[in-house]
Amino acid sequence: MNLIVLLAGISLSVAILHGCETVNASEAKKEAVDNAYSCIPCGSGCDDSTYTASGKCVHCEMELVKKNTIVHKNIEPEAMCALNKKEVVFLDVRTPEEFSGTAEQKFGAIKNALNIPVQELEQRIKELEQYKNKKIVVYCSHSHRSPRASYMLTQVGFKNVINMNGGMSLWTEKVKDEKCNEKLFVKQ
Repeated sequence: MNLIVLLAGISLSVAILHGCETVNASEAKKEAVDNAYSCIPCGSGCDDSTYTASGKCVHCEMELVKKNTIVHKNIEPEAMCALNKKEVVFLDVRTPEEFSGTAEQKFGAIKNALNIPVQELEQRIKELEQYKNKKIVVYCSHSHRSPRASYMLTQVGFKNVINMNGGMSLWTEKVKDEKCNEKLFVKQ
């Protein structure tokens, strides 16, 4: 009988110890994720690189931030057609010349978009306060400025920020639906 009790005690100890190892492994994994760094989103391939400490991205020289602070979503241009434009605010973070079509390259724009260049976004953020709880789709020409702007918005409390991958330079290539183009696209 004592042997049975002893074996049961050993089995219980092993199970408890194994459970602790699993918990410790889970905690270690969570800590690794919480302590992972990435460059401030810049639309380059290095956005997916992960670092173990703060500093600068070795590829683009952008500041590294905690990876878990990058919470905006992404959308492809052709998926924009499924959005209800009455429930979405479109934010163009290009220069006024790019937005209006007076720049050399003309990629078009999204109808009724707001234009706040990424370089001015921090100073003009109050203009967007009324949209803090709305869905905001951020775009630029090639999706290099819009990821950074999307990150900036989420850092000041905007809840539903979406970056348009590829930017307006890909719109005519990717969006072939005429109804969508009628609904959203302004040719320049």
